[in-house]
Amino acid sequence: MNNSFWGKLLDILTDGKHLFFTFAVALSSFIIYYFGLVPQYNRYLVACSVAFSLLFFVQMVISIFYWTVNIILKHRSVESLVNDPYCLKVLSDLYKSNGNPLDLDNLNGKVISLLNAGLIYKVREIPLQFHYGFDEVGHEYSSYNITSLGEKYLIRRLESK
Repeated sequence: MNNSFWGKLLDILTDGKHLFFTFAVALSSFIIYYFGLVPQYNRYLVACSVAFSLLFFVQMVISIFYWTVNIILKHRSVESLVNDPYCLKVLSDLYKSNGNPLDLDNLNGKVISLLNAGLIYKVREIPLQFHYGFDEVGHEYSSYNITSLGEKYLIRRLESK
């Protein structure tokens, strides 16, 4: 975000790794107050436990909202990716190969997008072959296969046609 106080506070509130810390501080201050371990600070412990409990619940609500929005946005981007004719062709070719990997260009943007979306995966990380033809200078081809998520989206797309 930005470097202001409120921007940093919002970054901390939306970061999921601080959830445990706020929960632990709220719980420990409540336990210290409840058992009366430090009676001269009871008023501060109550304020601390209430403040950190509220902070914990605000963090939970914001985190759940962000997780939900990210899931919806990822689903929409995958749907738009599957609607692309080239991506649909790649997915259908991989599906028709019955589990046999196909060689695809590592530098192709659509293949990279399908790989990042989790619809296909590389069988081997090391490129199988280098093609040095006039049209394919320096392109690396690796074996790819379709994932179960890719099959699900492909079948859903073909059924909707």
